[in-house]
Amino acid sequence: MMDSTQPVTYAEIFRRAKEMHEQIRAWRREIHRHPELTFTEHRTAGLVNATLMGLGVETETEVAKTGVVGHIRGGAGPVVGLRADMDALPIREINGTEFDSTIPGVMHACGHDAHTSILLGAATILKELADQGRLPGSIRLLFQPSEEAQDDEGKSGGMRMVEEGALDALDAVFGLHVSPIHEVGTVATRSGPITAAADEFTLTVIGSGGHAAHPHAAVDPIVLAAHAVMAIQQIVSRRLKPIEAGVVTIGTINGGTAENVIPDTVTMRGTLRSFSPETRQLLRDELHRACGVVEALGGSFELEILEGYPPTVNSDEAAEVMFDAMREMLGEEHVQTAEMSMGAEDFSFMAQRAPGCFLRLGTHNPAWDRQYLVHRADFRMDEDALPVGAAALAAAAVRWMETHR
Repeated sequence: MMDSTQPVTYAEIFRRAKEMHEQIRAWRREIHRHPELTFTEHRTAGLVNATLMGLGVETETEVAKTGVVGHIRGGAGPVVGLRADMDALPIREINGTEFDSTIPGVMHACGHDAHTSILLGAATILKELADQGRLPGSIRLLFQPSEEAQDDEGKSGGMRMVEEGALDALDAVFGLHVSPIHEVGTVATRSGPITAAADEFTLTVIGSGGHAAHPHAAVDPIVLAAHAVMAIQQIVSRRLKPIEAGVVTIGTINGGTAENVIPDTVTMRGTLRSFSPETRQLLRDELHRACGVVEALGGSFELEILEGYPPTVNSDEAAEVMFDAMREMLGEEHVQTAEMSMGAEDFSFMAQRAPGCFLRLGTHNPAWDRQYLVHRADFRMDEDALPVGAAALAAAAVRWMETHR
């Protein structure tokens, strides 16, 4: 336990987190064994709620369908939100550990089991400080469902938490994500955009089918689709300013039923990634323009663009708080400036409601033969990162409170 007679120090927070290493790891492995997909995180939410109630934390359940919100009451200072996502991915695990997923075809391949257990660790530390009268403000614990996918209304857990008021009246919000490209013991963040906006598109190329032996009597949508692909792949290289960042990727193409039949249609799906509203709109406009090549060659097309997550933009103020707390706690050599990533995160919606900072938590063991990346069936992490993450969230919250009294 921490010394209730002394001011809070980051060394004290880190020491307490390391004392909890085994407990945080146990939480992580229990969640890992029982992964749950988007908006079905009932078992995980139950574990979270029971743990928080055992700490004496006031909770709300069924927030954003299957989320949990905890409230730690401290002093009269700011209210700081700390977020963890809880959902898993539809991937069959192949690691062969004693705590592999027991659910066929479902796996925590993105580290959300770690995020959840890390936030439980941070909650434990912060509740102890509050009970000792040493927490300058209050904490709102945001255990959100469904970061990886959206429901039938196109809404993720983060979106629904914002809509339901879980972010109301927060002075700041912090979150983190495991990073297998950073070594364990290190963290990284940045001011400004850290993850990208992500939009989805579905393009249907419409021709006129016929016999493969008589192509002159048809309008071949496969050929039209090939021209469309080439035009689409020139958007970033020829329509976007070289100093701007953007990605257009086609992930699926489907058309045809037999080798001797020209089909009527070809359908392709893809993603648009960007960091600014201007680039985001340009990619959408240029995608529509590029599809026009289909019409020039005698076909037609239907294009549907579904708006996804906006970019996650760290506020300058929150990033400075995170950098300062991490440098003091871990040492300058263990704190890096993160690169911007074309990945997307629904923490972005939370960071639009309050000054926010998203941290990358190093999970790579340098003794391993390679980096075990997220969204893969063999994703793994060095669990020594768990207390680092718990201390990082707790320290960032305390730092914000101390500098914004």
